[in-house]
Amino acid sequence: MDSENNKPYTGERTLTQSKMDPTKALSVVRESVTITEQLAELAECLRPYKPEVKKFRIDYLDRSSEIKYFLEIPAGIRRKIHRNRLEVPARIGFRIYELLDLDTGNIVSQFNYDTAESKWIFDLNTFPNSERYLLTLKGNVSTNLLNRIADVKAAANPSRDNGIDKYWIHSALKDVSILKRWWDELDVERVNADVRVGVQRYFTSAIPSQVRERLDVGRKLMDAIARGDRNLEQRLKTKYRSLQKIVKTSPVELYELISTLVSGGFFVNYLKVDDPFVFGAIEPLRQLTVIIPEKVKVSVQTDLNFNQPAARGNLSFQRTKYIEDITDNIEKAVFPKKKRKKR
Repeated sequence: MDSENNKPYTGERTLTQSKMDPTKALSVVRESVTITEQLAELAECLRPYKPEVKKFRIDYLDRSSEIKYFLEIPAGIRRKIHRNRLEVPARIGFRIYELLDLDTGNIVSQFNYDTAESKWIFDLNTFPNSERYLLTLKGNVSTNLLNRIADVKAAANPSRDNGIDKYWIHSALKDVSILKRWWDELDVERVNADVRVGVQRYFTSAIPSQVRERLDVGRKLMDAIARGDRNLEQRLKTKYRSLQKIVKTSPVELYELISTLVSGGFFVNYLKVDDPFVFGAIEPLRQLTVIIPEKVKVSVQTDLNFNQPAARGNLSFQRTKYIEDITDNIEKAVFPKKKRKKR
């Protein structure tokens, strides 16, 4: 879906159908081939132990990667006559994270790092008398490759229906047929899309006019003090004191209240997201000199793989309910003893 025209994106793109220019297309191919070559070199090192890839995982959010290999390492006399050193070169871009003995559930920690030759060395003679092991390696994925593997889009503007704003979300693996040529199994987890929900105008209408006037006079007073305009400063101080008698809530107290009303813990109560998406971080987009943030950033995440290469859904925001509740909270803070009409 294109954010410019707010229309949903439909269909999976192939490499020739995508809008990627030839230079970028060649770049993603080269980078992916590099990773494939690294994994091929690793597989060759592990070949005596019949390596079987159990899972290749990419974490979209922190751009990390993890690959797990099931290994068969002979035990007993067969280990003595078999190759008794397991070596993994560091230059492949992956580092040893863990070697698990599947028969006992214990982690094997007997290995050394050869600085001169940049490789990890396992002395199999020190291993337990087990034959099944799970080797985990971790690495990183560049932002460029990640962005070209996964397509993530979200509506810039919502559609509205009965007091609810809906933002479409679309996440998908790009060029799945080509990705399958490189990897038999690929899981891209926590694929993240950010939806920016506008809130500033709702507070403008929810804050009583007297409070807005006091905030405005306070801002002008600070400006007059900074400029050294004594005459204007005295007039504004007089007006500010008169407003203080009407509005007891200070700017600091109002700021703290608004911070609560745009916090993730409060804001999430007015949100709903379609499966298979889940919520990530929810936080206001603040500016240093502005009390009321313009928007709240809502992160939604999903996992993609060859069985589920695409995910589509909506983020729903209960706009009317949110406006009613923030208005009520602000009125209670500003006019605590005033009887308010029931809506």
